[in-house]
Amino acid sequence: MNYKIREAETSDAKAIHDIYGYYVANTYVTFSEVNPDVDSYAESIVNTKKDYPYIVAVDENDKVVGMAYGGRVRHHDAYKYAVETTIYLGPDVPKHSGIGKLLYTELEKRLTSMGYKFMYGVITDDNDASIAFHRALGFEEVGHFTDIGYKFGNWKGIVWYRKQIGSLADMPR
Repeated sequence: MNYKIREAETSDAKAIHDIYGYYVANTYVTFSEVNPDVDSYAESIVNTKKDYPYIVAVDENDKVVGMAYGGRVRHHDAYKYAVETTIYLGPDVPKHSGIGKLLYTELEKRLTSMGYKFMYGVITDDNDASIAFHRALGFEEVGHFTDIGYKFGNWKGIVWYRKQIGSLADMPR
């Protein structure tokens, strides 16, 4: 099957809602406990694209099978060159299909062209598949918070992974 990457549109909100909703209801991959409504996703797509890329992977029928986007790390001005990145694939997407790598590679390319310097992934600390994925793409662990999230009656930690994507030599003074 062939997949392509394109800009997310508000018409993708239902598919994104459904993909994310699976992880909310069934996993520790996200610490969200409630899946927002479809309109909230449509609004998020519009607002995210003001400052960051929001992209989707689609199959040959234009069915959304995954999404990736950037977002603010923290609200202070000095963080403006760092981006928290998010990626989710549909639960029925075959493992090791290359779609995740395709999405993240395109996200990195877009973030780099926008002048961002660092991508950060925040991963549940026992999510070995996501940790291996980030490492394979050149991310390195830069932080670990144990027992920071409580979901489904269990405490979970997170690890922060970082990848430098832009030169630091061209920074304004």
